[in-house]
This record gives sequence, structure tokens and C-alpha cells, in this order.
Amino acid sequence: MFQAALNARRARPFAPWRIVVWLVMLLAAAGFVVNAYACVVIGQAVGAMSAEAVAGGPDPRIALLWSLGYTLAAFAIIVVTLSTLRWRDWARGAMRIVALLLMVWAAYTAWFAYGQWQQLGIVLGQAGLPPDLVMVAGRQRSIMLVGVVLKVVSVPLLAWLAWALGSLRVRQQFMTPAL
Repeated sequence: MFQAALNARRARPFAPWRIVVWLVMLLAAAGFVVNAYACVVIGQAVGAMSAEAVAGGPDPRIALLWSLGYTLAAFAIIVVTLSTLRWRDWARGAMRIVALLLMVWAAYTAWFAYGQWQQLGIVLGQAGLPPDLVMVAGRQRSIMLVGVVLKVVSVPLLAWLAWALGSLRVRQQFMTPAL
């Protein structure tokens, strides 16, 4: 009886798509923690501000709603990724949708960040800027470029993940009972 259970557990071969799912889960967990903390900080700021202060500038409640939405989306992604890693068949289909949504989001934000990177380069090319400002903004521009490159790399990786989770071989692996 135990030998049959051991053989059922070993029936699944190495799955490289699981590494990508782990990476998505870890990034979603980091986004969850950062934005949950931002919700607390912004919520305290909103509670401390008067109506006149809110009317004089950008509404901090919009930032609070954005952070709250991001936190909830990150939590949902964590649930889907963990369920996929636990070989739940419903999560395989959900993870395909998540991968496609994240792929579109990464492509859009990479395009937007690349435009900002270009604009910052134009501004830094102007004469008469203080050297300290140029040095700090140059570092920020380098960080933006790294972010753009990582997002561009993630687009085909997420497309591959969505494809791999729909392949026949992976679907058959999910049909094996999970122990």
C-alpha cells in the first residue's frame, strides 16, 4: 500500500514551469507586503488630514485605493500560485489567466517606464543642471532601465508559462492525484 503511494508521488517528472510559478509567487508576496504596509501608512495619513488639506492637492484616498487593490490582487495571485504548486487542476487554468494578465501588465508598464527613461535622459542632457542632481538622477535612470529590461524579459517568460500550463503533458500531470 505504501509503495503504491510512493510511486504515485514520484510519477510527476521535473517541471521547469514550476520554477516560474515560484518566482511569480515570490514577487507577488513582496508586492503584497509592500502595498499592505503602504495601505497602513496612507490610511493613517488620510485619517490625520483635514478636508482643506485634501482639497488643496492630489487626493490621498486614490493612492489608498490603489494600494488596497494591489494588495488584494497580490493575495489572489499568491493563492493561485500556491494552489498551482499543490497540483490543483482549477489553479492550472487560473494560473494561465494570471500569467497572461501579468504579461500584458509587464509589457504596458515596461513601455511606460521606457518612455519615462527617455524623457529623463532628455532632461539630464540639458546644460546648467547641478552635478549632484545629475548624479542622483543618473542612478535613478539606470535603475529604471534595469526595471524595463526585467519586465521585457518577463513578457516571453510569462507567455511561455501560459503556454506550458495548457500543454497536454502538463494537463496530464495535473490529472495524477495529489498526495
